[in-house]
Amino acid sequence: MTLLKIRKKLKQNLTPAQQIAISFASVILTGAFLLSLPISNKIPGVPFINHLFTSTTAVCVTGLTTVVLVDQYTLFGKWVIIGLMQVGGLGLMTLIAVFVISFSGKLSIANRLALNEAVNFFNLHDFNHFIKNIIKYTFVFDFVGFLLYATRFVPEFGWSRGLFVSLFTSVSAFVNAGLDIVGPISLQAYVHDPIINFTTMYLIVVGGLGFGVWFDLSQGSKSLIRRSHPFQYVVKHLKVHTKLAITTTLCLIFGGALILFILEFNNPNTIQSFNFFDKIMASLFQSITTRTAGFATLNMANMKVTSLLVMMLLMFIGGSPGGTAGGIKTTTFAILLLMISSELSNRKEITVFKRKIEREQFRKAFVVAFMLLTTLVTGIFFLTITESFSLLELSYEAVSAIATVGLTMGITSNLSMIGKVIIILLMYFGRIGPLTVLLSINRKQASKKGQDISYPTADILIG
Repeated sequence: MTLLKIRKKLKQNLTPAQQIAISFASVILTGAFLLSLPISNKIPGVPFINHLFTSTTAVCVTGLTTVVLVDQYTLFGKWVIIGLMQVGGLGLMTLIAVFVISFSGKLSIANRLALNEAVNFFNLHDFNHFIKNIIKYTFVFDFVGFLLYATRFVPEFGWSRGLFVSLFTSVSAFVNAGLDIVGPISLQAYVHDPIINFTTMYLIVVGGLGFGVWFDLSQGSKSLIRRSHPFQYVVKHLKVHTKLAITTTLCLIFGGALILFILEFNNPNTIQSFNFFDKIMASLFQSITTRTAGFATLNMANMKVTSLLVMMLLMFIGGSPGGTAGGIKTTTFAILLLMISSELSNRKEITVFKRKIEREQFRKAFVVAFMLLTTLVTGIFFLTITESFSLLELSYEAVSAIATVGLTMGITSNLSMIGKVIIILLMYFGRIGPLTVLLSINRKQASKKGQDISYPTADILIG
């Protein structure tokens, strides 16, 4: 059997979930190899595990690093990281789809379904147009962020470095990677700079909302501009997913900001000395960066324990499906809350925005949340064995990794080799885990033996 036939046979036997998992792993390993080359490094002799860590954090758009990027990597290495972030942020399967569409004009039904799950799009007939719009809107958002950052970074670093730092930061913020080449302390030096703060927040939010949401909002905006429909009509006819994602996101952002503002108001190590506006801006930034962005304008190690616990919860929830964020996703969290509320009020049907939610959605939401939580607890368990840091520090690091956030209390570079491997695995699962789980749920098994059998109902006491 020829190599081509073997490759074709393997491709046929792999599920879409397996294809995505293998594809991401392949990109990570390729990126690690490129980053380990002498042309990529200013400082030689760095262990390969650190390059693998950097590649993983870029592809999984996390932001945790074991080295200072600006000091370790050359211009070539930084361009490699930009490429890895774009591939990981947009989704490898999405980029593959673009090339397939461009050269063949069609996708198989199996691959379309896989991509549908990856980017959260509901209409397979318009999928080609949808994918092309993802690329277009990505570059638009990146370019706007690039221009805004340039107004600050160019005067500070000069034209050459200033423009490159602006590009790197814009791409990183939009894909919610949280990586930067400004310095070793993220954006803490810019905690009082409105341009840097609000540009970063804007990119994090648009990247974390999901492409499907933005396209739905785009269509509604066009109707308002053309005055073809009134505002109330446009809002009413937005997709339920769009309404739920936006509502949940706004509640989490402003609710989180308010809690952090109250908790840190008199903390002398964070925002106590700030003026009122800067306190609000810093609180809002920390709340938004937990959408899985990973940038920080405050030192996480100086924040109160209660604030860190709140941020861990926000990180675990993450952003919205079909975007660049991680976590269990805002809609998953909302659906779980709706399910609890329905059970407590003894309602037969669960509704949101005058629409019924199918039981299948609750099953998916529960499985995703349970799998992510189980993996997180397992990761923390092994980290407590291999590392000597406190449980809070390790838990914060693990949540940040599996939710692909990138915030840290400053322990990442001091992890042991086994600890780094654990964090790498958490980042990898956090990026592809929920997707592969959903695809596994949706996949029809080849063998239907036993599926048509109906069993008697079991009586089990709960609670």
